Amino acid sequence: MKRFRIHIILILCLLLFYAIIAGDSLLKRFAAGPGEEGVVQEQGTEDNNVTVEGEQPQADLEDPQDESDDPLSELEELEEEQAPRGTTSLKVSVVGDIMVHNHQLKAARESDGTYDFTGVFEDIRPYLEEADIVLGNLETTISTDEKGYTAYPRFRSPISLITALKGAGFDVLTTANNHTLDALEFGVEHTLDVLDEHRILHTGSARSPEERDRILIVEENDIKVAILAYTYGTNGMEGSVNKDKLTYMVNYLRDTSRIEEDVRRAREEGAEFIVFCAHWGDEYVRTPNDGQKNMAQKLFDMGVDVIFGSHPHVIQPMERKTITTPEGEEKETFVIYSLGNIVSNQRDRYRDSGLILNLEIIKDYDNGTISIGEIDYIPTWVYRFTKNDRLHYRILPVKDFLEADLGGADSKRIKEVWKETTDHLETEGVKVRD
Repeated sequence: MKRFRIHIILILCLLLFYAIIAGDSLLKRFAAGPGEEGVVQEQGTEDNNVTVEGEQPQADLEDPQDESDDPLSELEELEEEQAPRGTTSLKVSVVGDIMVHNHQLKAARESDGTYDFTGVFEDIRPYLEEADIVLGNLETTISTDEKGYTAYPRFRSPISLITALKGAGFDVLTTANNHTLDALEFGVEHTLDVLDEHRILHTGSARSPEERDRILIVEENDIKVAILAYTYGTNGMEGSVNKDKLTYMVNYLRDTSRIEEDVRRAREEGAEFIVFCAHWGDEYVRTPNDGQKNMAQKLFDMGVDVIFGSHPHVIQPMERKTITTPEGEEKETFVIYSLGNIVSNQRDRYRDSGLILNLEIIKDYDNGTISIGEIDYIPTWVYRFTKNDRLHYRILPVKDFLEADLGGADSKRIKEVWKETTDHLETEGVKVRD
């Protein structure tokens, strides 16, 4: 009760204090007289809107919150000032088939039974490091010591291959090709597990329906690129795989409705540019067939921007052209029908060579456009040689070794590769790196 009285007294004191303050303010207003409150009038004029220096105009008094004081307007102006201007770009570097035949397995095997593929990629690593996204076709599965390692016709390679690819600079590996099911379900699942462990992105095969439905979108330099991968087939191995799993394990080119849906979802999920990797064509044939050409046009009509081809194991031509979309808009596209082999033990003419293709993607903030920029390529050749009674493999950037002393036949062959490749790929809007 005593405490309640104290509270009442304190409240009364506060009310008395505010009453005194308010009364003092009223007395000042009455003392000032008419016309003297709030403004200083200039004598000798009847215009009450005229003010002296330091005075606020009457119009401002009536509407004190003008446009410049609007927080929303200021926020919009700030966002406009901070919005990117000009252009940004990224470079994609892509190679063809990554294969491991028996002789390559023997060359990589160390005395302690482990495998090391690092040296194979050392000469091209500086060129791959120039890119923002490095992409290749992994045409083998990854196995274990317990299950063993094999080559053609069913490829099963050591984990150290992935370690070497990671060290060389690869960011994304496509896993949709005719050897995807070489080790059946285990091969698909273990290969993707190993890629995840090495933090290499992948697309083309999946361990679950949910993974299959995820669109791979890579963002670099404020540009979002979707990467899709599909194969013409899997060498009949699909007959040995659980039918339910087969619905999601491998992406097949024949499923055009699924491709169209994936392209649509890629755009919906924010992709600004779509790269399509197609495992197609006739093996060892240096020109695309009608099926490849027709499929390329269908893909462009669906909204694909660029197509990177693989499987023939030889280089096929490229095209940089402007097409008219079904909506009637003009759009520049690019296709290389086959990138050839980046590494294998195939030694026949044309099969022993490949290339690094470099493609620039440009985003123009001012015009709101995404376009293809410069395209160039670096011819490569697989150099196989013996040193200290041991077989070795190295992927050579041809331009850097034209004058090197590789031995009579090899020095001659690398010069032939340069001419074969550059003559075959002569394309408007594409240049060779020399």
